[in-house]
This record gives sequence, structure tokens and C-alpha cells, in this order.
Amino acid sequence: MVINKTAKVLAFSSMLMLGSQEAYAEEPGLFDILLENGKITPSQYDELTKQKKAGSSDVEDKQLLERLLQNGLINQAQYDNLLKQEVAAVKPVVAKKDDKIKFTLDSKGFQAKSADKAFSFKMGGRIQADANGDVGDEDLSKHSTEGVELRRARLYMKGVVWTDFKYNIEVDFADNGVSMKDVFLTYKGLDWLEVTVGNQKQPISMELQESSNDIMFTERSTVNALTGPLFDRAIGLHFKSSGKSWSAQLGFYGDNISPEKDGAVDEGWSTTSRLTYAPINTETMVLHLGTYGGYKGLSDSDRTVKFFTETTHMSNLKLTNVAVDHTNGVGMVGAEAAYMIGPFSVQSEYAHQWVSRRNSEKTLNLDAAYLQVGWTLTGESRKYKGSDGEFKYLKPGSGENFSWQRGTWGVFELAARYGYLDVAYGIYEDGTKEQDVTFALNWYLNNNVRLMADYRYAFDLAGSQVTELNGSDLDQGIHSFTFRTQFRI
Repeated sequence: MVINKTAKVLAFSSMLMLGSQEAYAEEPGLFDILLENGKITPSQYDELTKQKKAGSSDVEDKQLLERLLQNGLINQAQYDNLLKQEVAAVKPVVAKKDDKIKFTLDSKGFQAKSADKAFSFKMGGRIQADANGDVGDEDLSKHSTEGVELRRARLYMKGVVWTDFKYNIEVDFADNGVSMKDVFLTYKGLDWLEVTVGNQKQPISMELQESSNDIMFTERSTVNALTGPLFDRAIGLHFKSSGKSWSAQLGFYGDNISPEKDGAVDEGWSTTSRLTYAPINTETMVLHLGTYGGYKGLSDSDRTVKFFTETTHMSNLKLTNVAVDHTNGVGMVGAEAAYMIGPFSVQSEYAHQWVSRRNSEKTLNLDAAYLQVGWTLTGESRKYKGSDGEFKYLKPGSGENFSWQRGTWGVFELAARYGYLDVAYGIYEDGTKEQDVTFALNWYLNNNVRLMADYRYAFDLAGSQVTELNGSDLDQGIHSFTFRTQFRI
């Protein structure tokens, strides 16, 4: 033990003379130099080498400093300074409370968030499993496909980095393939403007903006036959300014990230805009007004644009199925309105579209509209977000989630919708027309699970490409049914 103490004193004294405390811990040849210079004996060299490998305790280090002070090798001020350094070096690093990351797993998905909220991460998804069937297609030239399918199976990751940058990545695995949905980055550091770049929904149509998680029906209305193929998601630059009860949006876009899917048009550009205002915006009463417009330009003037409706997403029975060739560009304008009071709501849109064609060929004119009403049987009001100009998921109130043990049943909702579509094109002077009515019963078991049952009746099918077996025009209606189990988080 005497050799141990003496060796430490000699070694530490030499280090002080050399002016480098860090060399003691980092230079592998230090003890060799001390031995060569006669500052330590061979036995002391062996002891110090062993101690270096094994390390020393806090008590031993403090005793060493005291021995150096007693032997006059350091003064009191140096002792105090070295002792502070020694304590700081061995003091364990404890994360401050403000530096901790908060992890949560609840009805909103898996989330991680820094204490200052400058960084966050959220992961979730949705599953929509459908059972579909049609009645009345037995005597038609085309038959529907019936059965079950995964309508949507999506995973998403989104969050915030450095406070001002918001990201979103969403992938869909339905339809026996993989497709990218939302893939964008938003800068929100300005008080009055958000700027988004990437693949995103274009700002057009209230119904199209509303998530499939939130709409009252399993599928969107006849208006989607005009907005969906041409003005849905695309890669571009989007600007948005909004307040509690209003929003103003403008975007410039290129191609779809998944060209030619579901009638999407590739090789072109588009610009779209949408304005919304809610002069009444409370939890139980909303008056929503909005307008939108857009133009889709095609880089190839010989492009073909398709407009269609299906009885169900799975059926492939397209009662309206129009392909317009030699297309130069497509313009669109629309108006939207909604009113909610307590458990009752009404929502409507009208859209007009025109298609310009090459060599002064006949311009195609299209009109579509819908009117829908909803009634929450259990008394809840729909959730409206004025800064987006759209309705959100209807959530059960506190303690109302479905529970067999507690005898609570969640929320029940009835909805009805009328839709109209008129495509003035082709050999039919009055164009291709379709009308439909849809009735829905929705059961919101909780904030994550919803069961939906839809009945749709399509009629007034003038100019349809689907005919009777004998080739005559279709003069009967088609009944369609969809039952959906939806999970979202």
C-alpha cells in the first residue's frame, strides 16, 4: 500500500510538471517516460500500470490530492481547483427533467415528443375491410364482382422537427399493391402562412378534402367522378393561410405519384385553389361556405381523360364510364355549403367541369352535385375544423365508448345522400347521366373502431355503356350493398 501511495504521488507530481492532466488518462507511453526519467521505480511502474487498467475510486483520487498538498507539491488553490475538476469528472450525468422524451400509446397512436415540443413523432394507420354485393346486374352486359376486400390498409409516420417543420409519410398496401399517399414536408414557422412541398391532396372540394376515416359513407359521391381522377393527390407546392373559421389555399402541381391509377392523368400540370369561411362556428352549430377552382393542363394534346363511377369499389361495374380523347386541358369550378345544428347536419356541393379538345373538337361539359343529411341518434354533434374547412371523425363522448360490461353503446348515426352526374358527350344528345341515392347506418364504438352499412341505388342511367343483355339501353336500377369494419389509430 505504501508503494501504491508513493507511486501516485510521484506520477501526479510529474504530470503537474509536464503541465498535462489529460496525458495521465490518454497517453499510453507516459509511465514509460517517467520510468526512463527516473521519476518512478520499476515496481512503481508495474503498480501504476495495473491501476490504470483497473481504474481508481473517488476516495483514492481525493487521498492522492491530499498527499500532494501535504508534500508541498501543490498549493491550496491548486488543490481546490483540482478537486473541483475531479468531482466534475466522476459526477454522473443526469438528464434534466426538461430534457426527457415523453412516450405515449393511446387512441391517437404511438407518439414520442420532446419536452420543449420541438421534436415529435407519431405512428399509426387505418384498416378498412369491406364486404360488397350488387343486386340487379344479372341481366346486364357486364356483371359486378362481389366479395370481400381490404379497401384501405395504410401506415403513416408524421411529426415535427425543429418546431417549424412538419412531415407526413403515408403508404397504402390495399388493392394487391403498394402506393404512396401523403409524402410531404410543411414549413409552419410563419404566423400567417404554411408552405408544403411533396405529394399531397390538392385544395379542391370539401368532400375530397375530408378523410375516408371521417366521411359518413363508405365511398364518396358522384362529384368525386370529376375531382378524383384529375385533382386528387399530386406532387407540388401548396400555400395555406387560415384562422379558426376560415382558410385560403393555393397550389401548383405536377404529375401524380402513381400515374394512370384509377383514371389519374400523367404528363401534365395543375393549379387549384379553395376558399372557405364559417360565419357560425361553435361546438353545436356550424355554417360553412366555400368555393374552389382548378385547371389541369396536359403536356400531350392527344391524352385521354376518363370519368367513371362504380357501384362499389370492388365491383368494377362502371355504370358511367366515359373516355375523352384528344384532350388539351380540363377546367373546374365548384361551390360547397354545410350547416350543422346539434345532432343534425346537411352538406352539399356542385361542380362544373369543361374539357377542351384538339382541333376545335366539341368541348365536353360535365356537371355533378350531391346533397347529404346526417342525424346522430345519440345526440352528439359532428366535429368541424374551421382552419381546414371540413368535418372530422364523430367521436363518442367521455364514458360512452362501447362496453358490454358497463352497458354503454357508443354513437349511432343515420345518413342519406342524393347524387347527380351529367356528362354531355358521345352519341347521346342528352349526354351520359346517372343519379343515385345512398343510405347509411354507422356505429362508432369508440374513437378508433367504426362499423358502417351502406345501401346505394343507382338509377336514371341514360347513355350508360352498360346495357341489357339484348343490347337495349339500361332502364333498370342497380342496388349495391357495402358493410365495412374500420379501424384507425
